[in-house]
Amino acid sequence: MKRIEELVFNQCQQTPDRLALSDSINKLSYGQMWNRVCKAEQQLLEKGVEKGELVALSMPNNAAAVVSFLAILKAGGIVMLLHNELTEAEVDTYFSIQSPNWLWKTSSLTKIREEKTMLPLRQVNELSDLFLFGFTSGSTGRPKGFVKSHYSWSSSFQEWSDIFSLEQHDKVLVPLHISYSAQLYPVLHALCSGMHAIMLEAFTPSAVFNKEASCMSITPALVSPLLRYAQSRSKEKRLLPKTVISVGNKLSPSVRKKFSQAFPNSFLYEYYGSSEMGFVTVLSPHTAETMPHTVGYPVDSVDVLILNERGKEVEKGDKGTLFVKTTQAFEGFVKDSEETDRSFFNGYVTSHDIAVQLQDGSITIVGRDKNVIKSSGSLVYAEEIEELLLQIPGVSEAAVFSVVDAERSEVVGAAIVLENISLSEVRQVLAKQVSAYKIPRVWSVLTSFPRMKNGKIDKATIYSYFTEKEGKTYDFI
Repeated sequence: MKRIEELVFNQCQQTPDRLALSDSINKLSYGQMWNRVCKAEQQLLEKGVEKGELVALSMPNNAAAVVSFLAILKAGGIVMLLHNELTEAEVDTYFSIQSPNWLWKTSSLTKIREEKTMLPLRQVNELSDLFLFGFTSGSTGRPKGFVKSHYSWSSSFQEWSDIFSLEQHDKVLVPLHISYSAQLYPVLHALCSGMHAIMLEAFTPSAVFNKEASCMSITPALVSPLLRYAQSRSKEKRLLPKTVISVGNKLSPSVRKKFSQAFPNSFLYEYYGSSEMGFVTVLSPHTAETMPHTVGYPVDSVDVLILNERGKEVEKGDKGTLFVKTTQAFEGFVKDSEETDRSFFNGYVTSHDIAVQLQDGSITIVGRDKNVIKSSGSLVYAEEIEELLLQIPGVSEAAVFSVVDAERSEVVGAAIVLENISLSEVRQVLAKQVSAYKIPRVWSVLTSFPRMKNGKIDKATIYSYFTEKEGKTYDFI
């Protein structure tokens, strides 16, 4: 098994003088970084941290946080990453899912509990084989705790380099906090591969351009600020990283078009994946030109299987639950063996997304099995309507929900952000594309979508608008 801190150590031995990690204050070579990791590990051991213990890490998004993360791994611990700006109530919510053995803040290490944590082990045999305790985003409800092994990430590092043509001279920018695993992964990949990881303690468009990095991973929420910043600074457009990787909500074709027009020297990728499965497909800029509605093609290391509700493989072009066989699979959900078992099938793993594999092998995500709305006796997939809305010029953001209705039990509701288009025009366009029962009956028009700290759309808050009638809400009978 390839342990992540061992891969970093190997790189430190090969290129001790190469720049490894930097933030607004520090610039550390691989050798300097590893010395700090060893000192931090020694402090952990002196305090009594043992192999297999769970250490909650809450620090700003800087070099010290990455050093601390690696020190915990070197000590044989498992890291629970927390955003340093969480409120006490938010921390209590996470700790109610699983209390850690230790809490490590910037200037303090506190023992929380003595007992070793009972965590799911499916692919590995020991707690020390685990490295990450993460949380699902909780964008539509209460988050769940999950665990990943070292191998689930280290086994995919070379493929990540190959897919995005990354080499040792690349500078990888980390614009959001590493408590979001889509930011942590590029950091660890960079340090295991001899690259330079650049940490932003707080995202600002000017910082993104000024760092002159060659690659960064972002959420769709960061695209608009970058576009606005570049409008009056044409000379700086070329300073955007050449490779930009978007993860999370799918980008609308209109946003993609704006990006390519504003940054012709950059290549915008998207990838589809999840905490349970790792990354599954990649949508390249070339594929996006002709098939923007898809999430691209499966990466070479995964085997895709789409099953119907009876557990039988469906024909290409038919809907079903997407499963993948991959080395990136998670170990399971914490204290939820039933949900863990539901996520595995004959060596395949799923995050319960409903998908279609087209004849050419590309994948379209229709929706999640928990996001199915029963409207007028028929099934509506929320993500299907979201995708159609985002394809309408002038609709910059969209979120679709099941809304409780006294007469019909539930109806389709949609929250949207509009630019130079009216709600009436949106409804007219949608009416030409889908059956009447799929058209939302309740609409909430917002000036912007609320976001969580990781940049993802906060669907739980948006959903509350339908019941609290915040913003402009319209009911159509």
